[in-house]
Amino acid sequence: MQSGRIACRVLIIFGLLGLVEMGRAQPVVYQEAPLRQVLDDVARRSGYQVLYRDVLVEGRTVTLQTTEAHLIEALTRELARQGLVLEADTARRQLLLLEAPTRKVSIEGQVRDVATGLPLPYATVAWRVGDQLQGTMADAEGRFAATVDLPAGLDSLTLTASYVGYESQTVSLAVRETARPLRLALVPQTEALPAVLIVGNAAWLDGIDTTWQRLVQPARFAPFGERSVLRALQALPAVGLAIGLDGLTVRGSHTDGFQVLLDGVPVYHPSHLFGLFDAFNPDALQAVGFFYDVAPATYAAPPGGTLAFVTRSGSYQRPRGVAGMSNVAGRLLVEGPLGRSGSWILAGRRSLLDVLAWPGNDRLVAFGLDVARPTGPLPPNVADLEARLLELGPSAAVFYDLHGKLRLEGGPLRLTLSGYLGGDDARQQAQRLMPYWNIRGEVTGFDWRPVTTQQRWANRAASARLAYRLSAALRLETLLATTAYESRYTKDDFLYAFTGGGLQKLFRRLAPFAYTNALREWRWEQMLQVAQETGYWTLGYTLQHLDLSYEEHSAVRSRPFAEKQRAVQTDAFLQYEGHPDVQVKVLAGLRLHAFSTGPYVRLSPRLQLTLHPEGRWSAGVGFSRNYQFLHHLAFENMNSTGIWLLTGQNQPPTVVDNVSAGVQLRPGRTRLQLDVYARHFANVWQHEIVAPFFLITRDHETTTPWLTGARSRAYGLEALLDQPLGPFRATLAYALSRIDLAHDALNGGAWYPAPWDRRHQLRAYLDVPLWPGGMLTVAWFSASGPPNTARYTDLNQPKRLGPYHRMDLTLTGRYRMAVATAELRLGLFNLFDRANPWYRAPVLVLVGKRQPRRFAFAPVDVYDLGRQASFELVLHF
Repeated sequence: MQSGRIACRVLIIFGLLGLVEMGRAQPVVYQEAPLRQVLDDVARRSGYQVLYRDVLVEGRTVTLQTTEAHLIEALTRELARQGLVLEADTARRQLLLLEAPTRKVSIEGQVRDVATGLPLPYATVAWRVGDQLQGTMADAEGRFAATVDLPAGLDSLTLTASYVGYESQTVSLAVRETARPLRLALVPQTEALPAVLIVGNAAWLDGIDTTWQRLVQPARFAPFGERSVLRALQALPAVGLAIGLDGLTVRGSHTDGFQVLLDGVPVYHPSHLFGLFDAFNPDALQAVGFFYDVAPATYAAPPGGTLAFVTRSGSYQRPRGVAGMSNVAGRLLVEGPLGRSGSWILAGRRSLLDVLAWPGNDRLVAFGLDVARPTGPLPPNVADLEARLLELGPSAAVFYDLHGKLRLEGGPLRLTLSGYLGGDDARQQAQRLMPYWNIRGEVTGFDWRPVTTQQRWANRAASARLAYRLSAALRLETLLATTAYESRYTKDDFLYAFTGGGLQKLFRRLAPFAYTNALREWRWEQMLQVAQETGYWTLGYTLQHLDLSYEEHSAVRSRPFAEKQRAVQTDAFLQYEGHPDVQVKVLAGLRLHAFSTGPYVRLSPRLQLTLHPEGRWSAGVGFSRNYQFLHHLAFENMNSTGIWLLTGQNQPPTVVDNVSAGVQLRPGRTRLQLDVYARHFANVWQHEIVAPFFLITRDHETTTPWLTGARSRAYGLEALLDQPLGPFRATLAYALSRIDLAHDALNGGAWYPAPWDRRHQLRAYLDVPLWPGGMLTVAWFSASGPPNTARYTDLNQPKRLGPYHRMDLTLTGRYRMAVATAELRLGLFNLFDRANPWYRAPVLVLVGKRQPRRFAFAPVDVYDLGRQASFELVLHF
C-alpha cells in the first residue's frame, strides 16, 4: 500500500516535469515584432528584468522562431546581427541590452557582366548592419570601395550587387577575407538596355535603391521607333514634358541650358530628326548619368543640368553582335575581345526614311522642318490662305551615327580610346505664293516661288582616357579629347516680326533666313581621387580651347552678320563625397572658372546634405551656383540645330542660384519622393527674333543678333510615387511650377510668364506583364497650357493656350532562340489622336466678308504630332 502511494507521487512529479518541459519546448515566434514588445515578453517568460535605453530599441523589429528553452540564446544571436549585445546577470536575474563595440572593415572590388566580362558602371553594392541598409555605388569602371563599421561579434558580411537589367548577386563574405578585392559577376536579364543613373533629388539614397533608375528605362519610351533617353527622362517631374519638338527643360531652365556628354566629351547636337531621337545608337550605350540638381564639382554643370552618356566596352569573352531595324532606322553593332586584356566595339546606324515607306514618316520630316504643321481653326470672317499659298514638294531626311571604342588593361593601367561621328541632313521643298509688301507692311501682290527649308549638322568627337591606380586609395585619370560641330540652316519663307518701336507699327513678313555655325574644342583634364575611411576626395583641373564662328543672313539686317570667337577656359575643382557620420551623407565641392574673353573669374560652390541616407526615410537640402560660358540659343517657330555662342567681353555668363530640399519615404515596396526648389537666373541669353524681344527698340545694324540681359526665376514642388500593384507597377509624377522672365528694356523690367511655363504637369505609367518576356507600358501625359505669346501684341488674346493630354502605348516582347535573342517593340504615339496645342503662331489670311478684303496675319494654335505608329526589331547574337 505504502509502495503504491510512493509510485503514484513519482508519476505525478514526472508528469509535472514533463508538462514544464513541453511548455519550454513550445515554439516562440516573432514576426516583425517591435523589439520593446519582444523584450517585455522575454521578461515575462524568463522572470528576468530587462534593462535598456529607449534609443537602442526605438524603431527596431525582431523576426525570430525558436523555443522558450532557447529563447534568450536565439534572441542574443539576432540582436548581435543588429549590432546589439544582450548580457545576462544570473545573480541579479537581469538582462542588459547594450550597443555592441564595432571595428572598421574595408571592402573593395568590381562588378562585371558574367557573359562579357565588361564592368558595369555605377552598379549598386548594398549590405545590412543590424536593421540598417547600407551601401555604395561603383564608379564608371564598376569599381567600388567602402569602410564598414561592423559589430565585434559579427564574423561575416552579406553583400548584394545589383544593376538595372541584371539579376542581383548575393555573396556572404567572411570578415577575415575582406582585404582581398572582390569580383562580382551579374547575369543579364535583358541585353543592351542602358541604365540611367539619376542624381538630382536632395534626398537621394546613395544608390542603394534603384527604383528611379528602373523607372527611367529607354526601352519603355520608343514612341517613334527608336529608344530615347532624352524622352525617357520625362518620367521625372523635374523634367518638363517635351511637347512638339521642344528639347528638355529642367526645373525652369530653357533647353539651351542643358549639357550632353559622351565619354566626358561634349556633343553639341544630342538628337536626330529635329529632337525625336537621341543622336546615339542605344545598343552602344551602357550607362547614363543625369545630374539636374546639385551636380558634382567634377562637372561644369550649366543651369539645365548634365546628361552624361558612357559608351559600353566590347565583350571580353567572345565576338558578339546586335542588329536592329525600326520604322525610321537600321543599325548594327559588332564587338569582341582584343588579346587577353582588351576589347573593341563598333556600332553604326543610318536612317531608312528614304527607303522605307512607313506611314507617317513623310509627315515627321515636314513637321520637323516647320512646313505645313497642323493648326487649329481660324477666327470667323477669315479665309485661310496658308493652304492655298503652299504646295508641298518632295522631302528627304538622312541621319547617321557611328560609335567606336578600344579598351586595354594591364596591371594598374587602363587605356580607353573612343570616337563618335553623327549628323543629319533634312530638306523639304515646296511652291509658295509669296506676297509683296510695301514700306507700310501692306500686301500689294503675289508671286509663285520655289521655297526650300534645309537643316544640316555634323558632330565629331574623339577621346583618349588613361586611368592609373597608384595605390588602393589613389587613382589618377587623364583625358585628352577633341570635338567639332558644324551646322547650317536655311528657310526661304521664314516668318519675321518687325517693329519701329511700338506695337502700333508692328507687322510681319515672310523672307529668307539662314545661318552657319561652327565650333571646335580641345580638352585636357586630369583628376586625382583619394579614398578615405569615410568617403572620397576628388581634385583636378580642366583646360579647354574653343574656336567658334557664326554667320547669319536675316531680313532684320541689311547686311549679313558675322562673328568669330576664340576663348580659353581653365577650371579647377575640389570635391568631397562621403559619410562623416552614419546618419549624414555629404556632397560638397568647389569649381573655379577662368574664362579668357572677359576675362571672367567665377566660383561655383556645390553642397548637398542628406540626413538618414539609409533606412525607410531620408531628407536633404542642397545649394549650388552654376555658370554657363557656352550658350545654345533656340528658336520657337523653327526646330533647327540651334546656335552656339561664347560669352563675350561685355556679355557676362549666365548664372543660376539653386536651392532645393527633399524627402524620400520607403515604407515597404512603396517609394514616395517630394522635392521643392527655387532658382534664380541672371544674364539669360535670347535671340532677337524670339518673341517678345522684337518689341525692344535697338539698332540692329550695330548690335549682335542676341540679347544677354534677361532674368528668370523658377519655383516648384515635385512629387514622385512608385507603387507595385501585385504583378503590375504604377508610377505617378506631378510637378507644380512657375517660371517667369524679365528684361529691363521690355515693359519696364516687369516679370512675365516664360513661353515654356506650364504650371501643372502630370504623367502616369503602368507596366503590365503579359507573358514571360512580354510587357505593355501605358503612359499618360497631361499638362496645363503654356502662355500665349500672341498676347504680347494683342491683349484680346487669351492668357494661355489649351491643356495638353496624350496617351502612348509600348508593347515589348523578348524571345530566346537557339542562336540569338529577339526583341520586338511596337509603339503608338498619341493613341486618341488628340489635337494638342504646342504654341500659337500667325498665318496669312484674308479678312472680311465683302470686297475689298485685306490681307493680314491671324494667330492660330500649332498642334503637336497626331497618332503615330512605330516598330523596332532587335536581334542579339
